[in-house]
Amino acid sequence: MTENTSERMMLQRLFEEKIENIKLQDPGYSGHASNVWIVRTSFGESVVRSSRLELEPDHEFWWGCYFLFGIDPRYMIHFEKNSELLNSIPDIPAPKILSKAVLDGKEYLVVEKMRGKTMKSFTDQPEELLRQFGVWLAKVHRNRTNFFGNIEKTRTEYTDRFHMMLAEAIRTMVEREYPDDSKIRKMAGEILEELESLPIPDWFCPILPDMDPSQFLSEDGKMTAIVDIEAYVVGPRILDFIGLEYVLDKEASESFLEGYRSLLDVPSLSGYRKVYRYFYLLLGVQGTVDPDEWLAQPELF
Repeated sequence: MTENTSERMMLQRLFEEKIENIKLQDPGYSGHASNVWIVRTSFGESVVRSSRLELEPDHEFWWGCYFLFGIDPRYMIHFEKNSELLNSIPDIPAPKILSKAVLDGKEYLVVEKMRGKTMKSFTDQPEELLRQFGVWLAKVHRNRTNFFGNIEKTRTEYTDRFHMMLAEAIRTMVEREYPDDSKIRKMAGEILEELESLPIPDWFCPILPDMDPSQFLSEDGKMTAIVDIEAYVVGPRILDFIGLEYVLDKEASESFLEGYRSLLDVPSLSGYRKVYRYFYLLLGVQGTVDPDEWLAQPELF
């Protein structure tokens, strides 16, 4: 998408050098929380990020993450702190913060433009790239915590409260988003009953609820960056594996697991899969799908 005059005038206030070109990025899906521009000056290209939201999150994904983990995409502090953590982990860097400002009451971040092209899929990738991804994710998961919430710690909750709050999130999201969907509502009763006896996972760490290839860049057969990091939260590492079953296939998962297992054992998803998949269904992490098809997704881990 090309620039407009008001965008140029606004963004120019973030730079000492004259802006030569601005391009607003289109993520290709609705409900995204941030505006992202690539800005070119005489010093080169950088990326500017700012929230699209004026009010508390009410989109299904962002409401769920706000309720359960306390992240509010209106505030750039979450992107900042997530960047700090991810840049302390080798192999796949995140954009570093170059500068920040508040313009007309809205927060803006100027961040690095990372090398590589947006990935479209985790399947049909080189084995080495998938192993690299597995090793990197294990390194992220080694940052174990005794709480769930967010990396900035604007919310921290004892882990033994996770399923209680997850149940409340599920009940509220079903009422908010599916008041007339008999299939979703019938499933909710079964899921909540199962959740009551489900043990609390023993491993909490940074996780990405909307894990998707589009958040990563690659070049020459390697991942070069993770760029869409605002939704990183602290929760059970099992949730990352739940999400990965929807974006990997059997062949890709084998190379990924080879990398992950070189550092950590893979958690057992048995018992958690149905409940956590249902929660991700409500979050809409892969758009609107048929509930039966969603829960019947092949098991990879």
